[in-house]
Order: sequence, then C-alpha cells, then structure tokens
Amino acid sequence: MVFPFKFHVGNLKGHLVLQGTLIICLLTGSVADAKERVANEQPQMTKMRAEARQRTRRIIYNDDGCGPIWAATGGNTPEGFLSGPHSRMKAVLGTQVDSVFINSGATHVLNHTSTVAESYADVSERYGITAGGFDHFRDNMRALEALGTDAVRLTVDFCRSHGVEAIYSYRVNDLHLAQGGGLNVERSTWWRQHPEYWLGTLAGISEQDMGNYPATDPRHWGWASLNFELPQVRAYLLSILEEVANRYDLDGMEIDFLRAPILFLPNLDRKPATDEQRDILTGFLRQVRQITVRAAAKRGRPMLVGVRIPAKISQCYHVGIDIDRWLDEDLTDLLSLGGGYVPLTNDWNEMVNLGHRHGVPVYPVISNSGLRGPYNTSIEAWRAAAMNAWRAGADGIYLFNHFPNEPSLQFQQLGDPRALARMDKVFTVENDVAGYKSHYICLMDSSADKDDPQRYGADIGTLPKSRLLPMTVDTEQLLILPIGDDIVSAAENQTQSSAVMKVHFSDSAALSDLEVMLNGRPLTPTQQEDQNGWFSFTPKSSWYKVGPNKVSFRPTKPRAEGRAPVRVLAVEVHVKYP
Repeated sequence: MVFPFKFHVGNLKGHLVLQGTLIICLLTGSVADAKERVANEQPQMTKMRAEARQRTRRIIYNDDGCGPIWAATGGNTPEGFLSGPHSRMKAVLGTQVDSVFINSGATHVLNHTSTVAESYADVSERYGITAGGFDHFRDNMRALEALGTDAVRLTVDFCRSHGVEAIYSYRVNDLHLAQGGGLNVERSTWWRQHPEYWLGTLAGISEQDMGNYPATDPRHWGWASLNFELPQVRAYLLSILEEVANRYDLDGMEIDFLRAPILFLPNLDRKPATDEQRDILTGFLRQVRQITVRAAAKRGRPMLVGVRIPAKISQCYHVGIDIDRWLDEDLTDLLSLGGGYVPLTNDWNEMVNLGHRHGVPVYPVISNSGLRGPYNTSIEAWRAAAMNAWRAGADGIYLFNHFPNEPSLQFQQLGDPRALARMDKVFTVENDVAGYKSHYICLMDSSADKDDPQRYGADIGTLPKSRLLPMTVDTEQLLILPIGDDIVSAAENQTQSSAVMKVHFSDSAALSDLEVMLNGRPLTPTQQEDQNGWFSFTPKSSWYKVGPNKVSFRPTKPRAEGRAPVRVLAVEVHVKYP
C-alpha cells in the first residue's frame, strides 16, 4: 500500500488528530476480542505461517537501520544505498545470511517517512539538530523521498530480488535519546510534548538527575523510558507497526524488547514487574499479532511475529515478559535471545529448550559490541561464540551491531555448524574490567540483592559478575568456560591437532602461589609466554568436556606481605585443526 501523503513537521496538527483516531480504534477491543481475532486466523494461513516459521535462517543480520543515509556520500540514491561505499547490503550476497532484520529508527523517530510518526529528517529540521551526521541523515532521507522510496523499501526490494527473508525489527523502547547531544534527534515531538508518558516523570526523576546515578543504575537512563502501563503509549507504538505492516512487503515483524528493557516503574529500582504489568505486555503482543494477521489476510501470505528478549526465563519475567504464556498463546513465531554481550559464556539451553517445546525456532544473539578487546577482531573467537550457540541447539545465529560493507568472514562461516566444527577457535570468558555501563543493567536477577555487585553481569543480568573476568584469587575461585567443540572425539578421530589453554595472570610469578585445575585435574604449565603473566597449559584432550568446563584457581600459600592477590585476566582455549 502506498500512502497518498507524507508527514512532515508542518503537518503536526493533522498528525496528532490521526494519531488520536488510531488510539481510539486500537483501544476499543478488549483482551478477549484480541484473542478471538487471533484464533480466527484462517486455517490455511495458520498452516502457511507454521511453514514460514521453520524457514532456514543460518544467519540473521540486523542492519541497525542507519547505513548509507548517515554518510556524507552514497546515501541519496537507490544505487548508492544498495551498492555504494557505505552500503549495508552488498556484503550479504553469496553468504550464509538468509534473513535481514530491518531496523528503522528509535521507537518514535523513524528512518522512513511516516503518516503517524516523525522521521529523523523531520526532527532534524524542526529543532535544527545536525550534529553527529544527522544533517546527512536529513538530506539523504529527503533525496530518497523525492525519488519515491526510502531505506525500508529499498532493503525489502533488495531482499525480495535475492531470495532473502525481510523482517522489520522495531525497538519499542530505545533509550539512546537519554544521552542528549546529537541524539536529541531521537526526541520526537510526540515524546517532548508528553512528559507524562515518561517513567521518570512518574518516579520524580528528570534529565537533570542523571548525574546523581551511575550508568549502571537504571535511573540514569530510565527517566526517558516510555511507561507501558499507559494505553496511549501502547496505542501510539501499535499505530506505527500497523502502518509498516501494510506499507511494505515484509515476511514478518520483530518486536525488540531489549533496546532497552525498562518498560514499567519497578524496573527503575531493579524490582520485577507485577502480574498486572505482565498482563499488559501480553496484551500488547496480542495486538501486534492482530496487526500481522490482518495484513496477512489482505495480501494472502503470512506475516511472522518475532521477539528479541532476555536470554533467561527469569529475566524475561523480571521485565514483564511472560514468555511461557506468549508461547502457549502462539503470540510469537521466532525467539531472538539476549543483547549479545556475553556470547562466549552465555548458557542458551534453557530458552532454546523452551522455544523448541513449542515448535518455535531460537536464535542466540552475538553482538559486535560484546566481543570486546582482542576478541572483536578474532574470527576464531566469533567462531567459538557461534559454536557454543549451535551446540546448545540454536536454529541459527543472530548478528547485531555487525554491519560490514566489505566481505565478512562472519557472514561466510558462522551459519554452518558442520563446517564450523572443524575450524580453529578461541574459547574464552568475557573480561568486564570496567563493568558494562548500559541501561541493560536493569535486568539483574530478581531474586538477588540489588546492591550485591556480584550479581551485575555484562548482558543485562544474564550472568553474575562472578562468572566474568577479571577474577581475584584471594580464596579458591571457580570459573565456567563453555566449549562447544567436541575436543575428545576430534582427538580420537585425529581431526584436531591441539587444544592449548592459555591463562593471563596479573603477576608473572603467580604460579608460585596458586594451583590451576581443569575439571578437577591439576594443570602444569608447559610454557610461559612472556614476562607479562601469560602461561600455556596442555591438558590431555580427554580432560575437556563438551559444554561447561570448570577452571579453578586455588592459593597454595599466603602472598608475601605487600603483594596484592593474583588476578586472572584471561582464560582461553585455543583449538586448532589440521
């Protein structure tokens, strides 16, 4: 469907009237009516949706939405957008990428022209925001509009012409706008005019209070978060989704609850959502399903619903996501797991098993931002993270914040577990030296003491900090190192040449004062790499396990007076194949 007019800031009055009409329409149906409409999906469409759900998705690529339109050159024509120097599509061709998840903006400011919401170009013009490349954003968007197209349409058309699945990924509560500066461009007029919709207003916290809280406190970011208890908020976001579903030839829509997962007031204080709030979020997803069912009926083919959610059931429940209920009610067709910030050590099994019990495929997320330090540029570490996910039963790999415009080994290798099983890897534990400073911190374990620093992990509370590095060895300490490769079988079949463990200590004389063990077996160093505290160990292949491996460190004698306890900075297993 092509809309007959475009929304610009000068049409704000008309925009608000249209928005109000949509709110009334979306709120008139009861929850029971919503469930009935979903249940009335035509049997043939239900069958087609079930088939589309099981489509092969070796690699899902989230394009992050910006790409060429943020660049000074190449983003103002279809050719430049798809094939220019900043293209986020040209690296997809001929790879294992089977699905592109198209992001278009930050909740209420979009990368495409809309009749119900503002675009980046609209906000940039209205408020004179050009810093950070948003002048290019504005100019390129306007140039594409003049040609009758936009970033979403171009990406969908590209996917259609190359047999790639196209799914719209919608961030329901993106909080980049809380950072201010150039990102004020993500503060839409709707958001600015309705501070009563912000969680901060309800909690008595404003932008001026950000400095009173560390970045690891939800209140630092969450003042700007939308309050999902308000029907006006939910209806407005649903109006955006309704327009997208009917405008573009999409295979599905993903609701990204992780950008950021601060949806209800209790989360600002790291407390779990209430039962009533979980009911509200379930009702919201029911209405998303209604939108896709209606769109599918009009065009004669199904439109899937996916969700990006925390990687643990307890974390979903904490933020208001009743994932068991969503699956029981057939409200989602695809599960994308986690923020991708601890892809090497995350335990995916619980959610993979839950999804599969309901016939729903599951895709663990690996974020380019999560593979920090030397691992970001190590394809061996990327392979290890992917292999751990495949070993847990994943149906594919979801790549986030990785958007190359040149050939990518990640696109070419991570989607084939059989080939991947015989490639060199580096299995390791993430190092979280400074603590991951992000609004994701709200998702600590709801059963933990909110002031316990050991509960804060790098991936929205998925892992306690005690599972991450660095680790201080003042008493016996245990580290869990997942290994997705079957090192034992590979050694027996002579398809693996070596599996060397390397440990980086803060003290080059560390091993004079402590013992290292792998799965209960003591290790003797075979080599000291240098004088900076790196040591190599060569365990027997039979000592390794597929899945979690226990690496323990035990002091064998007190440290000399004045010497600080040894810290473990890195633990790596380098697996090599002929």
